[in-house]
Amino acid sequence: MQPGDTIPEAFTLNWPGRLVFGHGRIGDLGEHAKTLGAHAFLVTTRDLVRLGLAARAETLLRSAGVTVTVFADVEPDPACGDVDAAAAAARDARVDLVVSLGGGSAIDFAKGLCAAVTHEGPIWGYVNYAGARARPLDGALLPHVAVPTTAGTGSEVSQGSVLDNPEIGMKAALLNPRLYPRVAIVDPELTLTLPPKVTAMSGFDALTHGIESFLNVQRSNPASELFALEAVRRAASALPRAMDDGSDRASRAAMCWAASCGGMAIGLSNAGVAHAMALPLGARLGTPHGLALSLLQPVVLAHTREAQPERCAVLADAAGCCPSDAPTLHKAESLVAWTTDLVRRVGLAGLWQGRSVDAATLDRLADDVFAYMGRPVSQYLPVFTRGEVRAMYAEALSG
Repeated sequence: MQPGDTIPEAFTLNWPGRLVFGHGRIGDLGEHAKTLGAHAFLVTTRDLVRLGLAARAETLLRSAGVTVTVFADVEPDPACGDVDAAAAAARDARVDLVVSLGGGSAIDFAKGLCAAVTHEGPIWGYVNYAGARARPLDGALLPHVAVPTTAGTGSEVSQGSVLDNPEIGMKAALLNPRLYPRVAIVDPELTLTLPPKVTAMSGFDALTHGIESFLNVQRSNPASELFALEAVRRAASALPRAMDDGSDRASRAAMCWAASCGGMAIGLSNAGVAHAMALPLGARLGTPHGLALSLLQPVVLAHTREAQPERCAVLADAAGCCPSDAPTLHKAESLVAWTTDLVRRVGLAGLWQGRSVDAATLDRLADDVFAYMGRPVSQYLPVFTRGEVRAMYAEALSG
């Protein structure tokens, strides 16, 4: 019997949104937005303002009769305090709709904003990290149309918003089915000009979502497995092609679909140990999320394959990294080698070289995992100890 052959006795699927996919579908933005609100708060970044994409989105909204207030101050790794400040501005403007345009940071920012506008108190009080007494998001949220401009996080189709709290050195997720965007417009044309480094980092995030969702043995279910394996299949084939030729429309479209599938996979189950380790690494050292995953995922897989050989073998088949008739253990080993080589091939291997992390930082990182990211660790197999997590950090960050 293969992984996924046994159906869990019970599971719940949250699926409230609409996915609009295809080249040129950004042109439908105004038509979708006007059905949800009359005054949009357009959440984006200064880079997209300079590139003219924000103006294009604004024009599409205004042409459909939607009033627009532009907020273009989203930074990487959105901070909870910035979300609260933007929520105050949105309330003052009396907006009734949020439109996000950008990568995962812009979409996560917008999700937090949708909640913060309609709920009292700082948004961090609603973040669901381990040990937190999170307040419930029990009221209505502003409707949200998400337009991703990268192919990675899948945030446009998931129920999570990862927020940074720099005051306490923590990154954690606001999680609630109400956070699903009402509409996700995934237009691969918006990714054609992504720089190679952004393509690589975001693409590795999409791949990791598929891998981790499938290896989360407690939360994996038939629906999540469908999307997880599709994310791995698409990303394994398309990411190297997108790196070789960024103007290749077919590979860009495949990566956008991989990203959405990865987002749906973790939304239907959860992420895993590499993500549990990546968030503290980003919070403590400012490591970009995709780079953190490229450092950690090969190491985590190397320490996973003996505990989950059959599932690793299925992932190896999805990635196409060894013959389909190879023995299970050989497939599991091939998955580790292939993932390590992919990091090198897409140019991420050299971005950490020459850096080192001292013993005290390794201790803090390992402590952080179990302080607030312990849930995905406990859902994984093997269930790593603090000492094992620290050792994996040391291995991954050896420089």
